[in-house]
Amino acid sequence: MTPAPTCPPVPSGATDPATHRTPSFFHSSAREGFAALLDVVLEGRPDGDRGVLLPAFVGWSPREGSGVFDPVQSSSAEPRFYATQDDLTVDPDIVEGALAAGGVAVLVVIHYFGRTDPSLPRLRALADEHGAVLVEDLAHGFFSARAAGEAGRHGHAALFSLHKMFPLRDGGVLTCRDPQLAVGMTSTRPDLAAALFDVDWRSVADHRRSVWTELVVRLQALPGHGTDFWLPWTSLCDDVPQTLPVVLLHADRDAVYHGMNAEGFGVVSLYHTLIGPVRDAFPAEVLLSTRILNLPVHQDVPVDALPALVECFARHMEAASTTS
Repeated sequence: MTPAPTCPPVPSGATDPATHRTPSFFHSSAREGFAALLDVVLEGRPDGDRGVLLPAFVGWSPREGSGVFDPVQSSSAEPRFYATQDDLTVDPDIVEGALAAGGVAVLVVIHYFGRTDPSLPRLRALADEHGAVLVEDLAHGFFSARAAGEAGRHGHAALFSLHKMFPLRDGGVLTCRDPQLAVGMTSTRPDLAAALFDVDWRSVADHRRSVWTELVVRLQALPGHGTDFWLPWTSLCDDVPQTLPVVLLHADRDAVYHGMNAEGFGVVSLYHTLIGPVRDAFPAEVLLSTRILNLPVHQDVPVDALPALVECFARHMEAASTTS
C-alpha cells in the first residue's frame, strides 16, 4: 500500500497573520505617510544614491503646498523628474532611461484621477532591475485599488489620501507590500481605520463610475468635443474615477472654473500650478496645467444634475473663448 504523502497541517480557519499581509499605517495625511516611508528607504544610503524620481506633473497651492513633493523636499532625498505623456500616463522608456542614470532610490508613479497607469507592471520590473522602491501614489485611487483592478498591487508601497475620497476632514494611509519597509513603523491616526468601514465601498464605486460614464457620453456629444476641448480619459476599464479631467484648447480655464463654481457646480483644477522645480524644464506639463479642468463625479453628485452641469460647462467655455 502506497503511504499517504506528507503535507503540512491544514487548519480549519485562517490563523497565520503573515499570509497576504500588507501592513497599513494611518496618518493625518498621505504626505505624512510618505515622509515616514522616505525615512526608512533613505536611511544609510550615501549621497548620490538618494534620488526620488517623480512625474513632472506635480501640483502646488499656497494653502496646501504639494502633497507628494513636500516630503521629498523636506527629506535628504535628491528630487528628480520624468516627463509624462499627453494624457499623463507614463512612458516607461523615459523612466527606464532615468533609472539607468543611477542613484534612484524611489520611483513614484501617480495614478492621476484614479486611472491605473497602464505601464504599472513594467514599471515594477524596471524598479526591481535598478534597485528602486516603487511607490504608487493613489491619492486619487482608493476605490480603483480597493474595489477594482490592478492599482496598488505592483508597488512596494502605496499611498492613499482619504479626505479626497471619503467625507473626512483629513487622513492618509501608507500600505507596504514589501514587509521590510514596515519595520518600526507605527500609525499616528489609528482612529481613521474605523471610518473606512462606515462606507459601502462598492456602492460608492458604482455611483462614481455611473456619473463618470454619463458625463463622458454627454461631453462627447457636444459640438466642441475634439476642437474646443478633449478628454484625456475615455475608458474606465476596472478603475473608479476621482474626477473627470477635461482639457480646454481655446477657452480661459480660470474663467470657466470660476463661472461654473459661481453657479454651484464644484469643479476643480488638478493641478492649476506646478511646483517650481519643473516649471522651466517641462513646458508640456506646464501648458497642460493651465488648461485642465476636473468635473465632479463623487458619490454626492446627483445623476439628474448632469445635464445642467454639461450645459453650464459648454456655456462658460463658449463665453471664455469669446473673451480670451
